[in-house]
Amino acid sequence: MSNNFVHDTVNALSEADATGEIARIFADIRGTMQIPILTSIWRILAESETDLAATWAAIKPMYATGQPEAALARLRSDGAFPALKSLTRSELEKAEIEPGYLQRIKSIISAYTRSNSLNFLTQTALVLTPQKSPKDYLKVEPTDSIGEIPRLLAREEISDPVWELVLSVNMYGTNEANPGLATIYRHLAYWPGMLELLQSRLETAQSRGEIALGVESVTRIALEEGARMAHLRNESQMNEMSDDAKTIVANYVDGPFNVARVVNIGTALSRWLDDIE
Repeated sequence: MSNNFVHDTVNALSEADATGEIARIFADIRGTMQIPILTSIWRILAESETDLAATWAAIKPMYATGQPEAALARLRSDGAFPALKSLTRSELEKAEIEPGYLQRIKSIISAYTRSNSLNFLTQTALVLTPQKSPKDYLKVEPTDSIGEIPRLLAREEISDPVWELVLSVNMYGTNEANPGLATIYRHLAYWPGMLELLQSRLETAQSRGEIALGVESVTRIALEEGARMAHLRNESQMNEMSDDAKTIVANYVDGPFNVARVVNIGTALSRWLDDIE
């Protein structure tokens, strides 16, 4: 791995191209986290099979306790999220979003938001000192409803105008020149009309300061929950992680990519799509 870390989600190993032990680990992550797709952090870590295995082994014991799911429930209930103006049926028609497409869009956003949120919480637990006398929450059951999801399009399958739209939407919630592309937006490239609707809503939310406040809110909760769960991590496996892997994780939770922005916006988008006039 390079010491000059860039969160390059576009060129990271795709799930479809994974083989052998990496494919097995990918499947274990999906099954344990109850998600149909992986977000980019795991595909980037897969540049080194050893680091992928050690990072996942350091985190996986947390899931057996049910605490990540409980932390996710707290993030969703206590976090501040942008209140986006309701969608109308007329807008969806103009954007050429048919009912069947809308369900797929909802599933994509739900899948990425669940995955990013859980990764944010558990990987924050890898970089913090464990809290003294941490308290366990009562276990909760997952509430995400995730249906069929189309495959992730490769860059060459996306026209340049749509790609520019994807990159534009990706800039909300960050001031970085090159934050790295959140794959959730690339996965929505099937529907440029939906990306344009997202852009209009997020532009308003950003101008009002709602995204910045939301990012601050979910970051605060992730820091609290990460410290609370840190004692559940596998320390011996953490010691097997290379310095590069630790840097990748640290940059993911608190670096230019700023996964907090994707968690905050993704949660807001999920709620927005459930509120159509």
